[in-house]
Amino acid sequence: MIPQGVRFPLVGFLSVVALLAASPALASDWPQFRGPGSLGIAAKDARPPITFGPSSNILWQVTVPAGNSSPVLRDGRLFLTAFDQGQLWTLAFDPITGRELWRRSLPPPKVEEVHRSLGSPASATVATDASRVFVHFGSFGLAAYTFEGRELWRHPLPVTETEYGASSSPVVAGNLVIQLLDQDAGSYLVALRVEDGTEAWRVERPEMRRGFGTPILWSHHGRTDLVVPGTIFMTGLDPATGRERWRGDGLARITCTTPVVSGNTLYAASWTTGGDRAADRIELGAFATILADNDKDKDGRLSHAELPAGAAQQRKKHLDGNRDGFVDRTEWESMAAIFARVENQAWALDAAADGSVTAEGVRWRFKRGLPYVASPLHDGSHLYLVKNGGFLTCLDAATGKPAYQEERLSAPGDYYASPTLAGGHLYLASQPGIVTVVKPGPKFEVVSRSDFGEAIQASPAMVGSTLYLRTASRLYAFGVPDQR
Repeated sequence: MIPQGVRFPLVGFLSVVALLAASPALASDWPQFRGPGSLGIAAKDARPPITFGPSSNILWQVTVPAGNSSPVLRDGRLFLTAFDQGQLWTLAFDPITGRELWRRSLPPPKVEEVHRSLGSPASATVATDASRVFVHFGSFGLAAYTFEGRELWRHPLPVTETEYGASSSPVVAGNLVIQLLDQDAGSYLVALRVEDGTEAWRVERPEMRRGFGTPILWSHHGRTDLVVPGTIFMTGLDPATGRERWRGDGLARITCTTPVVSGNTLYAASWTTGGDRAADRIELGAFATILADNDKDKDGRLSHAELPAGAAQQRKKHLDGNRDGFVDRTEWESMAAIFARVENQAWALDAAADGSVTAEGVRWRFKRGLPYVASPLHDGSHLYLVKNGGFLTCLDAATGKPAYQEERLSAPGDYYASPTLAGGHLYLASQPGIVTVVKPGPKFEVVSRSDFGEAIQASPAMVGSTLYLRTASRLYAFGVPDQR
């Protein structure tokens, strides 16, 4: 039975359904956030359409409940998460027809706080291994299902405490599923065993204050590092134990992006207000001085109402990490130190010949046209950055020199979806709902634009000749029918 809201034309052989379950993921799968390796790059033979839209080249479309997570495809199933009617949902669809195969719910003991207009309690994208799908919700914790929808285990966690909600996606590393939980107080990284959800290791991150990027695995010199973005610092850990191997500074105070890798080089880009060496630089001032001027009841701390106007008052929830309604000396000085050290930039970091990663490995830094939420994309020779407002920058990946800088996409607005590369084209989706297709390379050239008329927060997935796109209310599959 075709679910209500689905529309699709006659298609040919069911090639996706015939894919064999295998480990590792097949080349045509999209097994986690940003696809294989979290790079945002489709398989070499992928040929999704470059012209498409709400009335063009649609294979099928279906109404889906609200959520910001991106579609994931593995072994003939497409997975999403959603939040609807007070429940946290995991959904599975047939990627050929759009038919819903199953949905499973988790009841949140308390719904986390999210951004008032853009946030969702279902923002983390699922991760998969050869036989399981792993989900994370900031309002519940982690859970695992078989591809057929049978629940394998639950691992509840405390509700995430940030004013924007949790959005870092889980990462599968061998027999572990790893989840980053950077929040306003009590940040940590936890690894669970995939077979039963029991804890394998946990790393406390007290110096990290609120973050939304997703870790990645970086294989170089015969070893694999778990690369974890954070406040100011990027860290490299042993994924089997959580032991820290290296640490490098040069990130924003709130890192929303996910780094990318190419061979022995790691690329990162992050930006948040107050991190530029210019007029927007934020300095909180000495706590003793602020206290003397604003502590009306002389209790040695600052209530939210007592915080001075400006940067402190605007960031009261960020300052008040433990959510007790007050900012004490420790909280103030911790954030003041972060503001003093933040640095908005993109950079390339090379691992040394012996596999070590140090500050001396930074090859270049670039400080213009930086993304806030959309992760960078590396195509083998160039690094692409999409800045809020609709500006695209292309850097020579070897030198950091711009091939072009802040070219207008003519699709303004914020960019929360990350760029995707498939079939020799870049796909860039704006939050207001316009998808722009650009040719990669040192010359800026727009190929097409499609206006969906509603918000797009999720990054697209590309498998074979099909483009999968989630908007605020719908899930689409685009392609040319006779190519399926």
